[in-house]
Amino acid sequence: MDPTDADPQTGGSTQNTPSTQMALHRRPQHPFYTLPPELILDIVDLLPPEAFINFAFANYPLLHATGLAPALSRIRIDYITNNTRIPALFPLFRMPAEIMLHIMRNLKPLDIMRFVLANYQDLARQGITPPLTEDTLRQLRNAVRSRLGPG
Repeated sequence: MDPTDADPQTGGSTQNTPSTQMALHRRPQHPFYTLPPELILDIVDLLPPEAFINFAFANYPLLHATGLAPALSRIRIDYITNNTRIPALFPLFRMPAEIMLHIMRNLKPLDIMRFVLANYQDLARQGITPPLTEDTLRQLRNAVRSRLGPG
């Protein structure tokens, strides 16, 4: 292979085959995305829960691709974006945010994200989750579309 054909992001060929186009389309090409999953896990393990939650919403495709964020459904995206009020199932939501974050420090990153996505609206009211910008919402919706396909 001619060295000029190598893709600087992936080190592979830039041949324009359907499988190459599909792989490049699905995985964002920021250099951070080329880090091994183990290194990404080591990095996010060092983040306190509130920083990890912000990082996760800003980099959902990366964390989902490395198994650190659960798959989202259209229903979950609707819940996150529409201020749907579901009665609190646990008395935990009457706890101060500081205690909730302290409890989350004992969870693994994937479990933090599962908890946050399942309880987004309540955590948002406590100021634990970030407000979702249009760019973040678009990114989350695109992640659902790419996982579920058209329709």
